[in-house]
Amino acid sequence: MPAYLVRTIKEHDLVGVFYASNVYDLAYMLDEVLDPSQCEYTSIGPGGVIWEEPAISIPVPRKVNDDDEPGDDEDNLIPWKDARFTENWALLAYNESGKRWKKLEVTVEDLYGIDPETPEPDPPPARAPKPTGKVVPFRRRK
Repeated sequence: MPAYLVRTIKEHDLVGVFYASNVYDLAYMLDEVLDPSQCEYTSIGPGGVIWEEPAISIPVPRKVNDDDEPGDDEDNLIPWKDARFTENWALLAYNESGKRWKKLEVTVEDLYGIDPETPEPDPPPARAPKPTGKVVPFRRRK
């Protein structure tokens, strides 16, 4: 399964590093933060995110109960400000590798089958109530 480095098309702001089986899965993950059609991507090879010395202790959050989500406590956040990409990934991030970036041609409409800009259709008009039944008297035969 390939890994991707993703950035915005206009500003070239780094969006993140993603691991996805195809561009549709990649677009689905990007939809958590922005419209995937505003992004471009490149596949990345070996590399990673590293912390240089001294080693940084990262506490592992423990759930108190089933409703807790790991990482909810601000004291347990990963210190990303002290991290950096390995050289291979840094060259890609700063566009110094010569590798081409591709526009993500998957839209939200492609993912979900709806255009988020289209307003909801008006509901159909309420049906008039059916008239109640009438009693029709029968004439007796003679």
